[in-house]
Amino acid sequence: MGFQDEMKQVFLRVAAGEIEPEEWGKWWNGNKVKLEEILTRGDRGRMMPALWNANYYWMAKTQSGVAYYFHAQGRPMKTSGYYGEKAREEEIRDRRKAMETYYRDTASARHPWEEYLERHPAESIIFDWKSLLGTPPGQKPAKIFGYKNARTGEQWKECKDELKHRLKENLQAKIAPAAKAYGMKKAGSKTFVREKNGLVSRIQFIGYFRGGGYEAMSCYLCPIYAIEYGILGLPGHVSQGDYFQNMHKGWGVIEYGTEAVDADMVESINRKFDDILVFLADGVLPEWQKIDSMETYFAKERQDYLKATEKGPKNPKTNRLMWDFDRGEKADPWRADDYLFGVWDLLSGKEAEGYARLESCVRFNSDYVEERLKERPEAYNDPREPIAVMYHNAQLFVRTKQIEDAEKRRNALRETYEEVCRFMRYYHGLAKRTKRD
Repeated sequence: MGFQDEMKQVFLRVAAGEIEPEEWGKWWNGNKVKLEEILTRGDRGRMMPALWNANYYWMAKTQSGVAYYFHAQGRPMKTSGYYGEKAREEEIRDRRKAMETYYRDTASARHPWEEYLERHPAESIIFDWKSLLGTPPGQKPAKIFGYKNARTGEQWKECKDELKHRLKENLQAKIAPAAKAYGMKKAGSKTFVREKNGLVSRIQFIGYFRGGGYEAMSCYLCPIYAIEYGILGLPGHVSQGDYFQNMHKGWGVIEYGTEAVDADMVESINRKFDDILVFLADGVLPEWQKIDSMETYFAKERQDYLKATEKGPKNPKTNRLMWDFDRGEKADPWRADDYLFGVWDLLSGKEAEGYARLESCVRFNSDYVEERLKERPEAYNDPREPIAVMYHNAQLFVRTKQIEDAEKRRNALRETYEEVCRFMRYYHGLAKRTKRD
């Protein structure tokens, strides 16, 4: 048997999933010169990419290259799913190992935080969120559409209306009960908020700007006086870990209203809300529940832990960090952290540090906000203008520095804090519209 016949027999075995990665790598390297003479550069690149390694992920790439080779020869064939399945198992195993390393590396920061929580226990919430998974109770069968993709304005409206209906029923059946269990109330059709001990937690589904579904979900925990930008409120593995990745994979199914919302689409929407529920109920909400006071929110142990979790482990498939919130030497782009910690410093009696931080916030944002106020003079009263709101709040606190008498200055700080919080309750959706001069 000539080498070409041998080569094709090996390729057929690869298509059938009968050759293990190590065997393939050994055969290819042992016959590299002959393969370069017979195969085109493109075929070689598809079967043995430059970064190829002896694992199932790359073996699935090789199989795809082999399938392309036979297709180009006029012999299309079905390929085995063996390598793909083994690659998924391999990825799960490697990700688990990477996360185990991450937890070991962050243990020195996590243990002090856990000890702090033991000394400052919060109210525990017992909630059977898993019973909410699956098909919403009483969900009606999917509509039957005579088309797949909307082409006319009438079809687009029909798809959008049906999508909104399916989103609403999932939101009410899954997300609303979970939010309610943690003391959150509705602030509009797609928003849930809670105020407790000077802190606000908020979950909001943001409507797609062209109409239809949800473009994104925003969730944050912060002091009432603060805005939602700046320092992380969750450990990296909670905010960007597997639950987050699963939730965002295939998000488009609840975003675009341009396809017929048939039975398959309805089932996909149900599954996507399951992913969202798992992310919130098994990750975000329990983590928030640990933070039951401003003192705990700003505790050094918590800040150290958040800092330690800013960088995730490397993704075994891409060799890139799974997440990276570390700004390094770069300053917070809006100085929102200066505002957040500056006000807390003032409330804690650290006036020198507090005023310095707030002055930095005001100084950095002044040019931007002043130009914005020329276009929209009421921007500092608009929740859609968070930077203008923060700038105005920071200015109010900075002005109290001019009061020389210490007691009067402290009284002015308390009054300013109460005034800012009164408006920010409206900003976060905790109260009705509030205006200020």
